Amino acid sequence: MQNRFTRWLVVLLVSISTKAVASGQESGPAKGAERPAPPAVAPPAPPTVVPPAAPAVERSRSVLLLGDSLIATGFGDYLLARLEAHPEIRASRRARSSTGLARPDFFDWMEVGEEEVKRHQPEVVVVILGGNDGQSLLERGGGKPIHWGKPEWEDAYRRRIESFAGVIAAPGRKIIWLELPATGLKRFEQKLALIRGLQREVISSRTDARYVDTREYFTDAKGKALLQARVEGFRKPMKLRMSDGVHFTIAGGRYFASKVYPEVLGALGLSRG
Repeated sequence: MQNRFTRWLVVLLVSISTKAVASGQESGPAKGAERPAPPAVAPPAPPTVVPPAAPAVERSRSVLLLGDSLIATGFGDYLLARLEAHPEIRASRRARSSTGLARPDFFDWMEVGEEEVKRHQPEVVVVILGGNDGQSLLERGGGKPIHWGKPEWEDAYRRRIESFAGVIAAPGRKIIWLELPATGLKRFEQKLALIRGLQREVISSRTDARYVDTREYFTDAKGKALLQARVEGFRKPMKLRMSDGVHFTIAGGRYFASKVYPEVLGALGLSRG
């Protein structure tokens, strides 16, 4: 009986020992087992590198527009905008409607022209004047007028063109003088024919100036005034002139600007921009 009790006691002790071992295995990692890896931590993102801003291209080429209502309105607006859109050009404008070289008592282009070229120091000056000059010539300080149609009028007007061109000129500067566009108005054209001829004569004699003949832009194959033309940005041929036959429509201003713009770039030695 003692042997039977001893065997029962041994079985009981073995059973308790086995449960203890099993319990220890569940509560912790077994000896030699790999420990779980710590949670991954993302590496810090590299700092954002902002590239330096590209240096602005210096607008080193300067153009000045001078003239009457043709420069003051649509044509001048479009030409100025086209020039400003070129990355190398800075453009400025001085215009006054109903003015010219005939009446410095009303508006003195000699004085204004000199002020503007000193202010802007342009490389190129674009001029369109004369549509209002078919009248008596007056001086700023008054005096005896030189009446339109008199023989001395032509000599006096020629001298005014020469004086104005001299005032706006400078070494290295170029003058682009635009011919007054054909209008198709017979009586007005008689005056303009004389004015154009004197302007062409004076400007063409200068080595620093170019007289731009605009007749091909505004006359058809028969020499008559062009009423309509294809204009960039419009689907069909557009009317070029307003009801007065002189000033340009919106389309006409854009059309004229598109013709003059290459002339200015050529004077600057630039490609189209």
